[in-house]
Amino acid sequence: MAVNDKIEIISNSIPEIYGAVGRILEISETDTGTDIRVETDNGLDIWIDAEDAVIY
Repeated sequence: MAVNDKIEIISNSIPEIYGAVGRILEISETDTGTDIRVETDNGLDIWIDAEDAVIY
């Protein structure tokens, strides 16, 4: 994954955003893994775990 990649959110932890498509704005490495900041096609700006998304 890289900044500007188009992704689909596959997280079951937030059902409202499951299946949303967007692009990666930022990537952050943490002690527990990798987080990505995503802007969805409908304008939502959210941080999620990188494992909760797949390249679209």
